[in-house]
Amino acid sequence: MTSVRLLLAIAAAKSWRLHQMDVKNVFLNGELQEEVYMRPPSDMELSLGMVLRLLKALYGLKQSSRAWFEKFHTTITKISFVQSPNDSALFIRHCSSGYVFLLLYVDDMVITGDDIKGIQTTKKYIYTVFEMTDMGQLSYFLGIEVH
Repeated sequence: MTSVRLLLAIAAAKSWRLHQMDVKNVFLNGELQEEVYMRPPSDMELSLGMVLRLLKALYGLKQSSRAWFEKFHTTITKISFVQSPNDSALFIRHCSSGYVFLLLYVDDMVITGDDIKGIQTTKKYIYTVFEMTDMGQLSYFLGIEVH
């Protein structure tokens, strides 16, 4: 929450726009690194004793959060974002035209900065990799109402 409040305070002080995006079916984006098996649902007809091997993470699976975050980290660092050494959920990109800050909380993200073109490019890139919903201007995030 410290990073959220700090990012909001900086954006307010600098008059930066705050963008909010939501990742659809977030945990289905995670790719499992280990073999994980599950029993088939009761309405699925398979031979007795057969199990299913998962290729993608599912909600409720212990590995889901880690697999999703690894996928996101790999994706966002491909476009020159650097993970903050102080908060693993904060990613920063600095170039000659300014800064872009991206804060991720599970499936919700806030994007802000002084590089307007960089923000748009970042949003377009993320759309090409994940199924997203652009929530527009940030109004409510983690119990904080933003005006």
